[in-house]
Amino acid sequence: MTNQPLKPNPAPNPGTYCYRFGTAEFNEARFELKVAGLVVETERRALEVLAYLLRHAGEVVTKDELLREVWAGRITVDKVLPNAVNKLRKALGEANAQLISTQARLGYRLDGTVQRTAVGQPLKSEFALKKGDAVPFRSNFLLQSLLSKRTGGEVWLAEHRSTHERRVYKFADDGTRLRALKREATLNRVLQESLDEQSGAMAGFVEIIDWNFEAAPFFLECQFGGQNLSDWADQQLAGLDIEQRILLFLNIADAVALAHSVGVLHKDLKPANVVIMPREPNAGMPNLSAHWQVRLTDFGSGRLLNPERLEQLGISKLGMTVTQNIAVDDSSGTPLYLAPEVFAGITPTIQSDVYALGVIFYQLLSGRLHQPMAPGWEQDISDPILRADIQAATNGQPARRLGSVQELTHRLRSREARSQAAMMQTSQAEQAQRAQHALALTQARRPYLVAFVSALLLSVAGLFYLQQTAARARDQAQTALAQATALNRFIQEDLIGRSNPLLLANGQSTQIKDLLLAARPRIAERYQKQPLTQAALRASLAQLFLSIDLLPEAESEARAALALYRQNAVQGDAVLAMQSALVRALARQSKFELAKAELLALDQAAAGLPKLRADLASAGAWASYHIARAEFELAVPKLRAAIGASETLDADNPVPRDWLRLDLISALTAMDESKKAQAVGTQVVLEAKLRGSSGPLLAALAKAAMARSYSYTGDAKQAEALLLAAKPVIDAQLGRNHARSLTIVTELMSVAFRSYDYPKALIYAEQAHQTIRESRGDDHIGTWVTMGNWGRPYYELANYSQAKAKLAQAHQNLQRLTGPLSANTQDVAFLLVLTEIALGELDSAQARLQLLDAKVLESFRGHGMWQAGLDGARGLILLAQGDRTAALPLLETAEKAMRPETTDDPGDRLYLNVREALAGLRGDSNSKY
Repeated sequence: MTNQPLKPNPAPNPGTYCYRFGTAEFNEARFELKVAGLVVETERRALEVLAYLLRHAGEVVTKDELLREVWAGRITVDKVLPNAVNKLRKALGEANAQLISTQARLGYRLDGTVQRTAVGQPLKSEFALKKGDAVPFRSNFLLQSLLSKRTGGEVWLAEHRSTHERRVYKFADDGTRLRALKREATLNRVLQESLDEQSGAMAGFVEIIDWNFEAAPFFLECQFGGQNLSDWADQQLAGLDIEQRILLFLNIADAVALAHSVGVLHKDLKPANVVIMPREPNAGMPNLSAHWQVRLTDFGSGRLLNPERLEQLGISKLGMTVTQNIAVDDSSGTPLYLAPEVFAGITPTIQSDVYALGVIFYQLLSGRLHQPMAPGWEQDISDPILRADIQAATNGQPARRLGSVQELTHRLRSREARSQAAMMQTSQAEQAQRAQHALALTQARRPYLVAFVSALLLSVAGLFYLQQTAARARDQAQTALAQATALNRFIQEDLIGRSNPLLLANGQSTQIKDLLLAARPRIAERYQKQPLTQAALRASLAQLFLSIDLLPEAESEARAALALYRQNAVQGDAVLAMQSALVRALARQSKFELAKAELLALDQAAAGLPKLRADLASAGAWASYHIARAEFELAVPKLRAAIGASETLDADNPVPRDWLRLDLISALTAMDESKKAQAVGTQVVLEAKLRGSSGPLLAALAKAAMARSYSYTGDAKQAEALLLAAKPVIDAQLGRNHARSLTIVTELMSVAFRSYDYPKALIYAEQAHQTIRESRGDDHIGTWVTMGNWGRPYYELANYSQAKAKLAQAHQNLQRLTGPLSANTQDVAFLLVLTEIALGELDSAQARLQLLDAKVLESFRGHGMWQAGLDGARGLILLAQGDRTAALPLLETAEKAMRPETTDDPGDRLYLNVREALAGLRGDSNSKY
């Protein structure tokens, strides 16, 4: 859209404009591109492409058109245009680059809201203001001193002639600065209207008293809040100790948190935009220092997180109407305090303000308000708790950064309790170390026991730690110590002691599941009078049962732990973790309705938490649910969110994160993102080499997960090598019936499939189905997925009767468990359709085919061939029904899409049938068609 300037300014270059879109700005007059307020250098041709796209925003611009306009009269080489577009996208940053879409076989289009403003020479200052003059239109106030000056704007301190009251006037004389003043006035009104009912809430902000937007010089009339923090610190900061500096910072952060609570983002937090002055006597306000009044000012670069808020409050959109999009960012802050993602072109968020606050906090503690956070900044902060807080607030990756200002202030206000909790955790770790030493004595006899019981120790210790809140940390320290002692006794007597082959009469073949199942009944007896210890142990057992695929037992222990937590009014992370474990147990048993109900309850319980804690609680559970239903596109963002939250909030416990990353590898592969899957898998294998005794199993699991990605990209040899290397380790440590072992068998079948070795695939498929049916029963989705896989090699071997027997049974049960439109059901249904066509059962095949959806199938197994497969099936049905005219184009399209890239690749059974059908249509007498 086109925006006219607020005042008619002459433009010496008619038809020259400044464009704003996303967080980018392009000035035609200077041929200059800015992203997030910073000039970006790129080649001239890329900018000429941008200029042309901006002049035709929202329209498809053809390649020929761009070549003609940008490279007029010049000889070009292949890919000169795509190369220029790629350079342009790189210069714009990830978020802005998405606005330029490629139109297949046509050209490009720039989407989204675009502002266009005529530009020319900047206006000279019209203020002519000097000390002692009366403020224009405010004759009782005299200008006292110039506080700051920039192009198109000046800020003055003024004083009343009689009362000597001081006020600040912000003057503007051009469209850009005037728009900033209007935006600041609008956002200040949002704060006033929203916080009016909160006593003293506006004390943390510089209030705007009045404004003049009618005649030049335009201005805001503001409350005087004192010196800016930077100038004040030069004189006063050295006299404050650490606790006083923290209190000072909390005043600033509390104001930012209040603004965020009503949907106002500052976007330019820095010491210059914080003002401070001595407090008036007896004017005590909550959360403010006894001696200093701190206020936040200058929302001229701010934005509303919820633009509809203006309409709800009945506030005019001053400073925002020119764009018709009040979320557009005209300015993105000061580089020293700018979050890395904003530099990359991502729209500022609450976490961008958190980053700026983290930098300010570091500067206050270090006493260096004029210096950036350079490498080695940690040496300036002696307190490890505070170092961790600064790191959490300024993490370069938003997914690992604190999700809100409240998280940061809560950490600071609970610093003493966190310190005590850390000491308690150290004590627990020492006890865990002693228990692990005892475990080492049994390592030669039970190597697998060490890893699992160590996980138990870490899990319970982690639950105790997470359960502690700042307000109760000291009171719980003694209780936690007693629980840790009880835990050690359980491990020594019920697990290690019971691992003696004479007790279980199972000899050296005793596995961890036998130990856990044997120890399980004694928990209630031993800890009847210690319900929280019993709950923690049951929670850990639930997690361990999940890890070794004892799913009914995991469900039972999770429910028992939750019941104990609720009976004892326990809330927080321990309860959320157990709700998440229960969801996983239910989803992996295909109890989808129960899992969905628990997920909704989990989301409700996590609703009031900061984003990272909510993701840690629920995102992984949602991912498990989606994976069980083969909804991989839904699973991947949940997995990434859960991994990011775990890396930030649970960095010392890698085990849950490892399982999430293994699931991410599998989900990315299923979405045909093999390169991304391999990148994740390679990183996990590299990390596993540094893990000690748990490393080989983790590496084997990662290799097994990666194998499918190589298989999908045609590297069957590498896929098979990874699987065969992983299988002995996984079989030995997890057992042949474990889901991961079964996955290897299934994947070996897939590798054989892609190598066209169907007899070998048949052996693996039968083995996988029989094993999972014995261990999971007929109500588990995996039983019938593997039955469908068993039918595949029969179809490829043209043994259609055997194929139909397997596929029809699999289809019927998958419909029962997941519904007729689920990805798993449709995958088997497609193969059943092909089998029925081959058997001449056309009516049944046609009816099933009408229910199939290429998008659903692509989400399950993303190879880009599903539409071609469906077209081929329709063509075969039409040909068998005698409609050769309608069949021909469908079969030709399918054959072309499915044609192997090399002559060494014979193609699958569907391709062979389609090719033979086309041969018959073209007169080949040898064709059965």
